[in-house]
Parts: sequence; structure tokens; C-alpha cells
Amino acid sequence: MRVHRTAPLRAFAALANSRFGDRRLSWGAVGVLTYLLGLPNGSWITERILAAQRGEGCMSIVASLRELEERRYLRRVVRRDPVTRQYSTTCEVFERPYESGSPAGELQKVRLMAA
Repeated sequence: MRVHRTAPLRAFAALANSRFGDRRLSWGAVGVLTYLLGLPNGSWITERILAAQRGEGCMSIVASLRELEERRYLRRVVRRDPVTRQYSTTCEVFERPYESGSPAGELQKVRLMAA
């Protein structure tokens, strides 16, 4: 296969080749990870937005995100607002699998049990 590249003129992201070498990840998970790492810090995006941008099914995106979470490229941090007492979930994305342990300066991860 011959690969042709063009020089980026604007709006590009530099990505480490190490994430492509992790053979535990499916092509779908690598694509979602690459897209997420190309977003600016603090970006807000949902599974539905990801699915709509590429014509993927929402369940396919959810499966890729779950795979990234299992391989420790994505971490869901659940926080509880002390005033409203409502829970919110934030996802953190990493270029390499993160080390175990709770996020620095964050509350412990809360697992909600299904009723």
C-alpha cells in the first residue's frame, strides 16, 4: 500500500505513534481516541455528537468508548455537587493508558448501582 501525505496548512494535531501500536485496541477505538485527542482541552462532546459526525451508530461509539475505558485510555470521573447533590460524569482521555488510582484532587469514583 502506498501512503500519500500532504503538509497541513492549518488546524492540525500532532499525535504520538505509540497509540497506534497498542494491538489490544480495535480500529474503531483507535479512531475515536485519535479524534478525542485532537480536540482542544476542555471540549464538550457526547456519544450522539460523535456518532452523528461520522455516520456511525451510537452503540458503535459507546462500544469504542467502553473499550477505551477497559484499556485505561479513558476514565469516567463521577462527582457530586455539594449544593445540589446531583451527580455529573466527566470523561478524561489519555494518550497512554493511565496508572491506577483516583484522579488527583478529585473525589473518589462513585459507582451507581442499578436499582
